[in-house]
Amino acid sequence: MNVEVQISRPPVSATLAIIGGGATGTMIAYHLLRKRRDLGVGSVVIFEPRARLGAGVAYGSTDPQHRINVPASRMSIDTDKPDDFAQWFKWHSHETRDPEAFLPSGDVYPTRSEFGRYLFERITPSLVNETLRHVQDAVVAVQHDGQHWLIHTAQGTVFTVSDVVIATSHPAPALPYPLKKIADDPRVISDPWAKNAFKTIDPRAGIAIVGTGLTMADVVATLTAQGHLGPITAVSRRGLRSRGHSPQPTSLFGDFSTNPEQTALGLLTRIRKTLSLAPDRPWQDVLDAVRRQGKAIWTALPPTEQRRLVRHLRPFWDVHRFRIAPQVERALNLRSETGSLTVLAARIERAEATPDGLTLHLRERGGRTRAIRTNILINTTGPDHAGILTKPGFLSRLAQDGFVQKDPVGLGLWTGEDHVALVGGRPVSGLFIAGPLSRGTFGELMGFPEVTANAQSVATRLADTLQISTHSEQVHS
Repeated sequence: MNVEVQISRPPVSATLAIIGGGATGTMIAYHLLRKRRDLGVGSVVIFEPRARLGAGVAYGSTDPQHRINVPASRMSIDTDKPDDFAQWFKWHSHETRDPEAFLPSGDVYPTRSEFGRYLFERITPSLVNETLRHVQDAVVAVQHDGQHWLIHTAQGTVFTVSDVVIATSHPAPALPYPLKKIADDPRVISDPWAKNAFKTIDPRAGIAIVGTGLTMADVVATLTAQGHLGPITAVSRRGLRSRGHSPQPTSLFGDFSTNPEQTALGLLTRIRKTLSLAPDRPWQDVLDAVRRQGKAIWTALPPTEQRRLVRHLRPFWDVHRFRIAPQVERALNLRSETGSLTVLAARIERAEATPDGLTLHLRERGGRTRAIRTNILINTTGPDHAGILTKPGFLSRLAQDGFVQKDPVGLGLWTGEDHVALVGGRPVSGLFIAGPLSRGTFGELMGFPEVTANAQSVATRLADTLQISTHSEQVHS
C-alpha cells in the first residue's frame, strides 16, 4: 500500500492507538481510562472492524453452543472484582433465558456472546463521554516518521499518535502444509470461525476434523446441535482431547514458584510428584496451581528449556489447562459413546480430492499407515502463530521496517517485562505488545484470568508514561 501523507505536525492529541478491540484491547482501554481520568476527549483511539468492542473472535460468536470454558465466577474485566461478570449475569436475570448455563453444582457457564456483551457494557461509558473513540476500520499499516506513529486504515485514513498498543491477540488459522493441495476445494473449511461455516453441511456427511483441542470440541457441539448425525473423525499428532472441569469444588495445591525448576524435565517431574502427593484431590487443583504460578515458572527457565517445553510438553499442558465447558463435554462424550466421534493420533502425510470426496493419508503413532475418506474437512488447528510475521498485513510491514520481531521461543512477538516491543533485545519506544502475542515473555497468557491481569499491567504501564496532548491530528490521504 503506497500512501503519501503530508503532515504539518501540530501537537498530537490522539495520545494512544490500540489496535484490536477484542477482549484484550477493550480491557486495556477500560483500565487506562479509569487510571487516567485527566485524558481528554479522543485521547485514546481503538481500531476494531467489528461494530461492538469486546467481542473479537472469542466472544463474537453468536452460536449458543459456544460457552465460556471456565465458570462465570472466574471471568471478570477486573482482577480486583473476580465475581464482576457473575454478578452482571445474575443481575440480568439470564436464568430464564438460558437455563442450560446453570449447573447443579452452582457453577454457571454462559454463552461467549454474553461475555462479549458484558465487556461492551463495561466500556460503553468511555465511548459515551468520548474519551475513547472506536474507529470501525482495519489497520493496514503502521509507520514511524521519526517523531510519531502513523496508523493507516483500510478506508484510507491516517491517524497520528504518540504511542501504539498492538492487542490483536490471535492470528487467523492456517491450513497445515499437507492440506495445501486441496485448500481451494469448497469441501475444505479452513477457518471454522467464518460466519455460517457449517450451515450447508448435510446431516449425514462424513466429516474429518484436523485438530482435537478446544476448537474441535466447539465444532462437534455446533454440528450436533444443528442435527448432524454422520461420522466424525478428529485427527492430531497425539490424539489428545481437551479435558473437562472437576465435578467437585477445587482449590489450588502445589508450590512451583519457590526455587523454580531450571529444566522442562525437572518441571514435569515436580508436577508429577505433586500429583502423587494428593491422590484424593482432583488433578485440576495441581494444574490450576501451575497456571497461577505460570509467570514465575516460565521466566525461571532458560530459552533452550522454554523451547523444549513448548516442543514436548505443550500439547499435554494445553488439553489439561484449556478445559471445555460441561455442556460441550457432554456433547463430545455422547458422540464418542455412540461411535459417531473417533479421535485418532496420527500425522497427515498428504490429501487428495476427487468428485466423490476427500481422502486423507495418515501415519498413525507407531508407524502404521491409514487412509480415511470424508465428505467435509474442517481445520481446527488454532491460530497460526508461526506465520504471524510472514502473512501480509501491518505486522509483517512493521517487522520489515525493524519495529517488531518474533520472540526467541517463537510464540509471538518479542516483548520486555514492561510490555514494550523488543528488536534485537532493544526496546522500541512508544510501541507496546499486549495479550497472548506477548506470551513468549510472560508464559501463560491464553486463559482469560491471565489475559485480564496482563491487560491491567499494560494499562498501568501506559498510565505511568502517557503524556497529555492538546490537539487532534487526522489526515486523509
